[in-house]
Amino acid sequence: MTAWRLAPLYVAAAAFAIAVSLPGGDPDTYWHLASGKWMVEHGQLLRADVFSSTVSGAPYSVGEWLGELIIYGAYVLGGWAGIALLRATLIAVGAFFITRVALRAAPAPFAVAVTAIALALSEITWTDRPQLFTFALFPLLLELLVAARSGRARLLLVVPPLILLWTNLHGGYALGLALVAIFAAEAILTRRNALPFAAAAVLALAASFIDPGSLGLGAAAAHATSPPRFIVEEAPPDVLRPAGFVFALFGLATLALALARGGTLLDALLLVPLFWLGLSAQRHMPYFALAATPYLAAGLSELWWRWRPRSRFALPRPAIVGVGAGLVAMVAASVATAPFAPIETQYPTAARAKLAETSGNLLNEYDWGGYLIWRVPERAVFIDGRLFLFLPDVLTDYEEMVFLRPRWHDELDRHAIAQVLLRPDRPLVAALRDLGWTVVSEDATALLLQRPLR
Repeated sequence: MTAWRLAPLYVAAAAFAIAVSLPGGDPDTYWHLASGKWMVEHGQLLRADVFSSTVSGAPYSVGEWLGELIIYGAYVLGGWAGIALLRATLIAVGAFFITRVALRAAPAPFAVAVTAIALALSEITWTDRPQLFTFALFPLLLELLVAARSGRARLLLVVPPLILLWTNLHGGYALGLALVAIFAAEAILTRRNALPFAAAAVLALAASFIDPGSLGLGAAAAHATSPPRFIVEEAPPDVLRPAGFVFALFGLATLALALARGGTLLDALLLVPLFWLGLSAQRHMPYFALAATPYLAAGLSELWWRWRPRSRFALPRPAIVGVGAGLVAMVAASVATAPFAPIETQYPTAARAKLAETSGNLLNEYDWGGYLIWRVPERAVFIDGRLFLFLPDVLTDYEEMVFLRPRWHDELDRHAIAQVLLRPDRPLVAALRDLGWTVVSEDATALLLQRPLR
């Protein structure tokens, strides 16, 4: 086995080692865990809100029931370490398959280099949420489709069941359907394997409807086309930040290579929509970078060989073995020293005991809702990261109160808010202190205020 055949394994091992060493603590992880726990304890899918005081009983689905069950299962089996290992495994799977796709287009040095940069950009999505399943399955499906296009059409038989699985794991399955549709369109337009690809696309679409807790294709697509801009990951790319800068480099490099050497119909059908998607929201940027990786690697290698036609990149066997041994040691060291416990310094940890001891309707920070659902299950939250459940009314009321807008006092009374748990610098905190609300718990992170008795 040559060094270049080992490249996908080596890249996957490096990605695993890096991913497992990252601390957890994403606010959405907690409500995904709570949702999985509720489904296990009740033996049914979670189809209505059970965590809030504002929309309790309202029907909803985030289309991720299986993903939530797997994440909760990892927690049951291994605690926070189990979740970290699941995260690292899914990222390694994505790294493995995108490296394979890149190697189909370019020699290993270029394929690995561009893949590494794309993976570095994708780190913004390495959070403990069901979206990690999309990160793993997007490159896997891309590899299957590229291989099928190269002559292994039987691989298309795997596509519908893969979409079925993806549909129940995460709402990003719409990306998978788009990939299949793009390859099918290219096959039809070029009259190459049109029937197998068209059949795979139709069956994949049909499979996406076999989901007892479906988000629905329309809702999944709508999330991509009209994201909530006040959430950072849903905002357009910011080129002054590292991820946005790398995304811009990928876009400019792709454009430059397209002008210099052109491309295929598939390149255009694949990269143009994904670039638009990346421009629409930061959390979509990695998918353009991953899809553009083989195109960029091929273009850069072509330019290199023109400049250095006699270049050789062969590694001696001892070096291959040494790199492999080093990666094994790196993985072992990362697992042994990983900070499995999530970082919770940004959450109201000091207020947990008081919250559990008291009662009444609570107005909480948006970012703390998921944490409270998991850590203080006795208390219903006002709002949390399941954003679309709270749009537009609850979010409007939340902002009215927290930012001290004209109707803030009326909304406070209308929702019968008994306690407020906010950051100390919120305008509402100062106003409530002036009104004589009692400080129940206070630290640099959070302030818990109690409405005075009348």
